[in-house]
Amino acid sequence: MKATILTCLFITLTLFSCRQSGDLSSVTNERILVAENIIYDVIIKIPNSEDPWEVEKLEGYHGDRMISELFNAVYTEKIKAYDYHSGKRMSPDEIRKTELTPSFDRNNIGKIQFTENWYFNVAIMDIDKEVVSIVLGYENREIDGTLIGYKAAFKLDLK
Repeated sequence: MKATILTCLFITLTLFSCRQSGDLSSVTNERILVAENIIYDVIIKIPNSEDPWEVEKLEGYHGDRMISELFNAVYTEKIKAYDYHSGKRMSPDEIRKTELTPSFDRNNIGKIQFTENWYFNVAIMDIDKEVVSIVLGYENREIDGTLIGYKAAFKLDLK
């Protein structure tokens, strides 16, 4: 008797879960493009270490390896780099020359500008972001170390 009840319960749960899964899968593919080529900046280096909010915002950022990998991808031509202002393609040698200038230092990259496409999945209330390009910005400082702003190094095309 117990075995019959457990078997019926198991079959009912299995059929119900399969039906639910099937219903969800047909709806989860509904992605709505909500932003195309949206551009925004993310400060990745704490501009003021005395400000606890600034420190908290970047607590989870560990992107130094990502920066190195992006440079390596440019040098091995896995991704293409472009001059931010002119849009002209830059060769790996031109990127190396940029790195050799006294005003440029990878450690001073303090901002990343993303261009993304955003998709909203109605069924699961989720947003997918597709990164189209990245602009690396390095800090521009006064002689006394005061941050003036950021200067675009180059644009990386990820498409």
